[in-house]
Amino acid sequence: MGRAKAASSPTKGTKRKATKDANKPKRPTSSYFYFLEECRRKAKEEGRSISKIAEFTKECSSAWRALEGDEKKKFDDKAAKDKLRFEREMKTYVPLPGEKVGKSKKEKDENKPKRAQSAYFLFLADYRAKMKAKGVENKDIIKNAGVEWGKLSAEAKKPYEKASEVEKKKYDVAMADYNKGLKPPTAKKSKPEVNGTDEDDEDDEEEDDDDEEEDEDDDEEEDDDEDDDE
Repeated sequence: MGRAKAASSPTKGTKRKATKDANKPKRPTSSYFYFLEECRRKAKEEGRSISKIAEFTKECSSAWRALEGDEKKKFDDKAAKDKLRFEREMKTYVPLPGEKVGKSKKEKDENKPKRAQSAYFLFLADYRAKMKAKGVENKDIIKNAGVEWGKLSAEAKKPYEKASEVEKKKYDVAMADYNKGLKPPTAKKSKPEVNGTDEDDEDDEEEDDDDEEEDEDDDEEEDDDEDDDE
């Protein structure tokens, strides 16, 4: 008789998942992600197909950055309420042995160059300024901006694409210096304009939102792991 086969060992290279604590409080949801949920809900109500997730998320992100203080308030209020819920639950939470509680959020580096604006975002800022001058409400501006961008001819899009390319080249140079440890000049750098639109303020919001997206992506990965374990 042949020898019995040894018990199969785990596949080489397979990552072993850490044990998840079902009692661990869910991290608070950011105001941006509450907005993203509403963005998805509205798209479904309108019968829109969300086949290209990356493009849809980019569109929602642009819409988020275009919101004004009062329009963001309801999402900020939801986030603040959920943060209080998280803090309250964490006070009584007892972590599993060896588990790390909390994750330090990376500090924003003020010297890091700002990301280059996309052609669509440059168009959005320009379109928004024109529509607001006509008294159009912001929610309608955001709703129509994507449609209007899609209607533009290749020739009409060129100024925005050129401006975006100029920003991209400047950003690449600035990042090369940044990675070498060189600080950018203290003077405010000039930025390309499309029909006189200044994007500095939107840049600041975009980077803040990117930080939020990174943190929330981590949350979603944790949730996915929990689902897999179940």
